[in-house]
Amino acid sequence: MPYFELSKDEIAFPPAFYADNEGLLAVGGDMDIERLLLAYNSGIFYWHFPLKHIKWWSPDPRTVIFLDSFDFPEDGYNSLKDTFQVTHNTNFENALRVCQQVYNIKDRMNNEWLSERSFRAFLELHKKGFAHSVEIWKNKKLVGGSFGVAIGKLFFGEYKFEIMESAAEFAVLSLLKKLSDEKFRLIDMQKPTIFLDGLEYDELSRIEYVGICKDNAEKYPSHV
Repeated sequence: MPYFELSKDEIAFPPAFYADNEGLLAVGGDMDIERLLLAYNSGIFYWHFPLKHIKWWSPDPRTVIFLDSFDFPEDGYNSLKDTFQVTHNTNFENALRVCQQVYNIKDRMNNEWLSERSFRAFLELHKKGFAHSVEIWKNKKLVGGSFGVAIGKLFFGEYKFEIMESAAEFAVLSLLKKLSDEKFRLIDMQKPTIFLDGLEYDELSRIEYVGICKDNAEKYPSHV
């Protein structure tokens, strides 16, 4: 299937419905945060192997969790709350570094790899108020977490990670609880690195999902 090649000189994307059967829409461009925000607002995300061109995707269907109808597992959350401590946005950079320790395995260099290019982009998004982390602690040591990007009332999940069993589960549950309390509409589970076994997910067609993103972007313009 053909795909679009993006220029670094122009921050623009073709319509998401041009994506192929696997969801691949375009290749190239850069990780400029203005481009990343436009991608999120257009129902598109980046996903690539390290040392290769950036690839931009818009799968159909799209996996999400609608927070107003989500059956939150209180028992599971409460049991983990007795084991771990949770903070939000207190150590974003360190959380990403620990995430790299988990995913950046040299003899298994795949598309789960959190590259330095991505690291710098997420750090800049965090400084601009868009990227957010959940940090999970045990005995004052960072043992897991999750992070993603929030625009308006949509949250785009990027990664969960753990160096202690069940820390990633508690991170995702803590994130879902916080987003629900803050009346977010949905969390986009765009990549396998944010999925959690045992949760029930919703599926949207690409057209529905892109419509939600564009409506959210109009209500909550994202300026850098």
